[in-house]
Amino acid sequence: MERTTQLFTDFNERLSKVCEKFADQVSSADGPTEGEMAEHFKNFRGYIETETAPFWKEKKSYLDGLTGEKFISEMDMDTALAAFCESAKIIDDEATPYPLVERLKSFGDPACEWLLKMVLDSSWQPEEGEDENEFFVKFQPCVAAIRFFGAAEYAPAMEPVLSRFCSFSSTQEYIADSVKVMMLGLGDQAVPVLIDFMLNRSDEEITGPYEDMMIMLTHVGMKKKQDEIYQALRAGFRRMKAKVIAVICIGDYGDPRGIALLKGYLDRTVHTIDRETFYEALSAIRRLGGEINDIQDPFHDFTKKVPKKGEGKK
Repeated sequence: MERTTQLFTDFNERLSKVCEKFADQVSSADGPTEGEMAEHFKNFRGYIETETAPFWKEKKSYLDGLTGEKFISEMDMDTALAAFCESAKIIDDEATPYPLVERLKSFGDPACEWLLKMVLDSSWQPEEGEDENEFFVKFQPCVAAIRFFGAAEYAPAMEPVLSRFCSFSSTQEYIADSVKVMMLGLGDQAVPVLIDFMLNRSDEEITGPYEDMMIMLTHVGMKKKQDEIYQALRAGFRRMKAKVIAVICIGDYGDPRGIALLKGYLDRTVHTIDRETFYEALSAIRRLGGEINDIQDPFHDFTKKVPKKGEGKK
């Protein structure tokens, strides 16, 4: 494992330099705006994969002249699984080396079953008195495994992983992100499962991890829109406690029917809606192609007096 550790440590150093180079590409007189950063980082994952790919084709003296790619391709399943867990603790940015992903995929279900057992047997939150940073590092193999299930399109992981995820009243962002990556990888297979969890397994008022189901369903659906998905998002919107999350999801999903849904909601809640939800709704309506000039502004931030006929004329 010493050579494996050295390989992943070297890769992590290369990865850090590539990430710094990527971040340096965003510049402006006063620093990048939030919009600039959001647009720039859309290309982050692809950029990192492209820029670090040559590393795995470089021969390493400590690998007896083998490339990292060749070294990993010769691992048996047990060695590859151990290397997978090691890489998750060493490499930043949850970037499991692609040769290791491909090697584990080549072993099929047995490797996935081993990883799923590890995920389900692990504690998903620190024990009483346990240092949170130490727990975070210890849990990284599980985060990587959950992501891997998406890459391997291992559908049997969905039910148990989501059940465990939803067993907590609140969720850690890094765990939610890994589950989202898994579901995105599973694509169409994820749709009925996410709808079932969001609408049938949650309380009448959707909160906590079930809110994440709506976010995941939105992002899965953005790749391939289906009426079933929109109807589920519509139902989730009506039941979700944190309406601002639901509003963002409707806008992000991109179905124009969301314009009427959101405008109807704004009409009904004009005297009770909070500022954040109101402005997110306006943004969502714009993204969907709708007009906002006919929407009453309860905060009087953008309302302009419309001259009556004949006003302003001498």
